[in-house]
Amino acid sequence: MAVLTWFITGCSSGFGEILVRQLRAAGDNVIATGRNADTKLAHLKETGASILSLDVTAPATEIQSKIDEAWDIYPGGIDILVNNAGFIVSGAIEELTQEDMDSSFKVNFHGPLNITRAILPRLREKGKGTLLYVGSQAAWHADPSAGSYCAAKFALSGAVECLAKELAIFSPGIKILIVEPGYFRTKVFSNINHVEPRIPDYAQFNAGVRQFEASLVGNEPGDADKAAMRMIELVRGTGMASGKQIPLRVPLGTDGWERIKAKCEETIKICEDWEEVAKSTDYTAVGAV
Repeated sequence: MAVLTWFITGCSSGFGEILVRQLRAAGDNVIATGRNADTKLAHLKETGASILSLDVTAPATEIQSKIDEAWDIYPGGIDILVNNAGFIVSGAIEELTQEDMDSSFKVNFHGPLNITRAILPRLREKGKGTLLYVGSQAAWHADPSAGSYCAAKFALSGAVECLAKELAIFSPGIKILIVEPGYFRTKVFSNINHVEPRIPDYAQFNAGVRQFEASLVGNEPGDADKAAMRMIELVRGTGMASGKQIPLRVPLGTDGWERIKAKCEETIKICEDWEEVAKSTDYTAVGAV
């Protein structure tokens, strides 16, 4: 099997770290990135991965410079970009400020898209490559206190779907994939950023949210190592992805799959129940029978 070069964001822990370790064990080249890489990614140096400091919230010009640097690390450039870096801001919509929302969008939406824009010209010139986005089941439904995260994941999912259709026009060799995990045993629920309490009426709500978040730590139903393995198989078309037509979105984890399926079924029922109302608003030409 050909050796591929992967560029991965958010490698300090979680899916990013696991992907680095699995890919290096399989013999692929990996460029592992994260903020303050010299310290936060030091534990990955023994894998043989190339380590590169990258803050996904940096200005587009700085991100472009980092992509240009990374492209020349291995012969042939980069084959797969994994937009994995993520950040959860917890707080009720009424308590979230625009600045709070912006902090979420900078990491979860603008960062991945700026990195995508930086690498796409090179991939189009190369004529092939894969853009893998680690989305979330949160792109399908709402959770109380997760408004900023859900909004960013909803937005990223829509933007990437548009991108997939745009690239299909002239770059069929570039593959786009969004994986949508449920709750997995990473450190994500231990690193939630809670906004400052601003409205006393939400005190009980916020206490309940924190209690629920704490209850998830160590009890997430998903195995992160298995999820990383599935991601690699989806990119390579091997293992459980062998011989299958890979769709744009693939859910990971029973809990995420159930929530996404339920949202789809609910939406179909709404369309069926309200078909008459929807169609009643169509324009009818004067004199039409």
